[in-house]
Amino acid sequence: MDKSDKTHQIISVLIKEARHRMDHEHFEDAVLKLQRCLQLEDEPEWRAAILNELGYCFLRLGWFEDAVKIYKEYLEFLPSDNDGRFFLASAYASLKWTSDAMQESRTILDSDPHDVLAHHDLALCYRDMGWMKESLEEMKIANAKATAYGNPEEQKIVKNSLANLEGEIENGDENRSKETLLFLILLIVINKGRKVKPKPTKDQK
Repeated sequence: MDKSDKTHQIISVLIKEARHRMDHEHFEDAVLKLQRCLQLEDEPEWRAAILNELGYCFLRLGWFEDAVKIYKEYLEFLPSDNDGRFFLASAYASLKWTSDAMQESRTILDSDPHDVLAHHDLALCYRDMGWMKESLEEMKIANAKATAYGNPEEQKIVKNSLANLEGEIENGDENRSKETLLFLILLIVINKGRKVKPKPTKDQK
């Protein structure tokens, strides 16, 4: 076995162990293993896959600035990956970097105008800016898209967000903290599937 084969096997084992930790919500342990993978891996395709996993861990840990850095690097490899861009927008929104979150959501919608979660996220950004009318209009679009294209989870989340917005506007409670709505983004993040697969050895290629 040459050095390259051995390194590939180590990376494959580390990724499997990291995913096991993630499945049991031991994200800090997973971060250490994934960071070790990045130290060993120099192929852009596989580095991107590892970055995707690492960004997810940072989001779950609430390390949003770290998540921003990782997803920006990830999107340099895969700029058309709307899931990665959604996660970046979610990190921005959680940091209250609202303009950046809006830009990422709009970029997603430029390529996929039926993306339910991007409409939902954009509506929350408008709310964060204090643009309640625009927020409500965008959330109604998200609700219509969810009805037409979304899965049951997306439909439930958007429906709840729409009800919250309508309640705030009706009660004149527009200054209420938005953490409840942003938590709905985290619920989506938690339930989105991760797509990385173990690094193959040369014999498996």
